[in-house]
Amino acid sequence: MKTNIEVRSVVEEQYQNQQLLLTRHIAGTIEQTLNERVSLLEVIAKTDSGVPEDNFKSDIKSVYDIAGLFYVVEYVAENGTIVSGYPEEYVPLGLNLHENDVSYAFEHVNDTGDVYITDPLKLMEGNYGSFIWVPVYEGDIFRGAFIAIIKESDLKDRYVVESNSSSYAYLIDERGRILYEGNQNYERGALYVDIFGSNVSGLQEIIAEQINGSEGNGKYFLLENETIYEEKLVSYSPINWYNQKWSLALTSPSSEVDRLIVSVYLKLFIVAAVSALFIVFVSSFVVIILFNWSKSLEKEVGEKTQELKESNESLRAANTKLKELDRLKTEFLSIVSHELKTPLTAMRTSSEFLRESDECSIPVRRQMLDIIIRNIDRQSRMVDDLLDVSRIESNRMKYHKEHVNVVEAVHTSLEMLSTVLKEKNMNVLVEIPDSLPSVYTDRDKLVQVFINLLNNAVKFSKKNGTVRVSAQEDDDFIEISVSDNGIGMSGEEFEKVFDKFYQIDSTSTRKVGGSGLGLSIVKGIIEGQGGTISVTSEQDKGSTFVFTLKKSMDEIDG
Repeated sequence: MKTNIEVRSVVEEQYQNQQLLLTRHIAGTIEQTLNERVSLLEVIAKTDSGVPEDNFKSDIKSVYDIAGLFYVVEYVAENGTIVSGYPEEYVPLGLNLHENDVSYAFEHVNDTGDVYITDPLKLMEGNYGSFIWVPVYEGDIFRGAFIAIIKESDLKDRYVVESNSSSYAYLIDERGRILYEGNQNYERGALYVDIFGSNVSGLQEIIAEQINGSEGNGKYFLLENETIYEEKLVSYSPINWYNQKWSLALTSPSSEVDRLIVSVYLKLFIVAAVSALFIVFVSSFVVIILFNWSKSLEKEVGEKTQELKESNESLRAANTKLKELDRLKTEFLSIVSHELKTPLTAMRTSSEFLRESDECSIPVRRQMLDIIIRNIDRQSRMVDDLLDVSRIESNRMKYHKEHVNVVEAVHTSLEMLSTVLKEKNMNVLVEIPDSLPSVYTDRDKLVQVFINLLNNAVKFSKKNGTVRVSAQEDDDFIEISVSDNGIGMSGEEFEKVFDKFYQIDSTSTRKVGGSGLGLSIVKGIIEGQGGTISVTSEQDKGSTFVFTLKKSMDEIDG
């Protein structure tokens, strides 16, 4: 009996540790998703250029498309009136929050200057959603707030998988109130500990740990006439979303542990039965049979143990990846904010100069206007990059394929980069044979690939450096390479260089600009058309990017 208890204790501990890793993984994913959506709103809220004439209408639509989780996004002017939003059919334009006694959250963000998330509230359509309030300031002057709604049902559809097993999840807030419960055995706003009344032991201690924001495992017992009739295992992990403090838990009956070891006990029973039978009829073979069954059992236990270990390692790796993505996301948002704010500052300075200078000469006026136009283009490229990443990740990138001459695409790219090349006095060598077949691809996307790769080579090369573009046939593909003799990369860096949030230098004081999305977009464009891309590099000796695209069909047929 003691051996059976020890075996069950070990399996139960392994099972709960696996459940805790799964809970931590799901909670971390939800927390990251929610915080990323708020960060998107904070980026456009922290502009120094004031409220645009369209009341952020175009910005709101871009954020809505990129986020992919908002039910609606609205902008409330400083007088409390909703003046813009998207989608328009869900926006109560002209509604004044003060006049309708729904201005508490608006006044709160005005007073504190902080993001505020409401408890889930009932929407006009009948379901529930959390309201995100992000204040908008121009300098120290409050200019209104953004409202975004995330529906509870959309969050559930994305992260909750219905199961036929007796295991289920529940989500509570910092006061222990139920936000979601897999058994649907609750009233909204009820305390989770009240579901079972007095017929439960140990649950209150678990809920107390969850309310305190702790992470861990626990168990509680369901009672009937003060006798235990069912034991429940619980793993829980916190979700911190600005002022909202939630806790996610996975609950399983202890019978799940029994299910894991029942196969072992079943085989033990079969061993005993078969052994008894063979003792009667073929006693001479008992030792051999027992030996074979023992090996089979050892292998079965070993396999089960290995499966649990591999599952735990997989969840640990996923959790580590989530933390790394969260770190890269934070750095990326910092860089995006910097890249958006810098051109706005330049445009504002130039505009103020033109406004205050009555006798400004035509050359100076043109110079100021050139600065404004150049920085508008810079912001447009940033927005285009963000939208390209969104299209690539959602498989919505469209390609208008045609027969494209590689040499013409290279020269078009070089013309667009002529200013950058002249500034660093770069020597560009185009080594492409005249007989090279055309490629079947999207012309504009190919030019975008060359611009990103060439611009990357220039940024990380010293003055008077050399960039070489070459191409050759490779069966049904054309292999194209772009190499430089710049600073190069370490092995660890070029393994991550195509990651969407990765930059070799991601600090706020980095010597080269850009959002760090260029190479990720390049990879998406090439692989989206059936090609491949790779990089080789050596520190202080340069880097070489090699990609392939399919030949034109008539070239292949010929």
